[in-house]
Amino acid sequence: MALADDDDDDDGDDDSDDSDDRDDRDDDNSRDRDDDDDDRRRPRADRPNRVAPPAVIPAPRPQPLPQFAPEIVVRDMTAEDLLQLLDEGYTVLDAQPLPSASGALIRLAAPPGTALESARDRVRLLPSGAEADLNHFYRAGQSQVLAAAVPTPAAPACSHENCGAWQMIGWPENRDLRPDCRVTVPVGVMDTGVNLAHDILQGARVEVLPDVLDTRSPSAAVHGTAVVSLLAGNPGSRVPGLIPEAQILAVDVFSSAGQDERADVVALLRGLDALAARGVRIVNLSLAGPANTLLESALARLRAERGMIFVAAAGNGGPEAAPAYPAAYAGVLAITAVDQRGRPYRQAQRGPHLDAAAPGVNLLAATSVRGAAAKSGTSFATPFATAALALYLSRDPAAPVEAVEQRLLSQLRDIGAAGADDIHGGGLLSLTDLCG
Repeated sequence: MALADDDDDDDGDDDSDDSDDRDDRDDDNSRDRDDDDDDRRRPRADRPNRVAPPAVIPAPRPQPLPQFAPEIVVRDMTAEDLLQLLDEGYTVLDAQPLPSASGALIRLAAPPGTALESARDRVRLLPSGAEADLNHFYRAGQSQVLAAAVPTPAAPACSHENCGAWQMIGWPENRDLRPDCRVTVPVGVMDTGVNLAHDILQGARVEVLPDVLDTRSPSAAVHGTAVVSLLAGNPGSRVPGLIPEAQILAVDVFSSAGQDERADVVALLRGLDALAARGVRIVNLSLAGPANTLLESALARLRAERGMIFVAAAGNGGPEAAPAYPAAYAGVLAITAVDQRGRPYRQAQRGPHLDAAAPGVNLLAATSVRGAAAKSGTSFATPFATAALALYLSRDPAAPVEAVEQRLLSQLRDIGAAGADDIHGGGLLSLTDLCG
């Protein structure tokens, strides 16, 4: 491994150049003693030697990240159907329980020589295999660390660096003086790991639930720490949280595979199951990936049976990219990002599924170990909607999903083209009545 101190070795090598110079002078002296014919063959001193330009070697193109693992996942398959698949050459890789749903996830390898999609389609033909799908990967939006923006003029009561973002959506100040405007329900966050020892999270009520998969390589506590800091950062820190009084139940659903950090469907479903078992009704999903029938079914089931509300990032694949999931599913609130002037984040994905826009450009958020940095992305807009929904639900913990969501969506401020559009959804969050 090359370290910065290795430069000293290079300097030592350079010191030997003096002896090389002496050798060159000796060679020159010996040439001077040669006959004049050698002199005639020498190039003129004023005629520079031609030097070929260095070859330009193009950098290798980055390889696209895989979209799924080479396996099939099925939920609650009957013993009879499973035996049928085993007879056909399928292999059981493992089974993961879903305690709150009294079920299990089974990972299958396709028979040798069978294309993965064809093997999946065969499983779907079985009575208990209709929801089978590939084990797709989901990734947290890659945050961009940006130069600090010129702060938006803020009212005297607001002194932190995210004041402009809070004020553009009417986030209430001094909620600590309003006992009737506090979060009393647990809030779930499914993301990477969270650094509970971070100075910005000191005093926060954050609990990281046990690993949903015991055999994986742990994720880095980078993205998750930033997202949680926006929700629960210490009020006296550089990143005061929107709802620092809330109990945050965080689930690390990500794992590392070389330079790739991703969550597969098995981890997502087990994470959702763990939050449901703790009675969580609001879940922040700052991640995105492809459509998956198992994930879609699980979200719809938990919404209908447990009254769970899901808030998902629109994704940072760019305005021409196809809609990302789970944000694009019906029954999931899709949040996009805008800057403090209401302009859309340039990498945000678009589409008719978008529900609302929130600040998500140049926000100050906790870094992985200590301190904070400005970051951008739809991942960081999502916590604003999650925090607002947590406050609405706290005022009426028994309220149905539709009523809580409508409270948020009915107050949006139209920006961009008149009416709902594919860039801003229904409009910018407007929370002036949040504590009213």
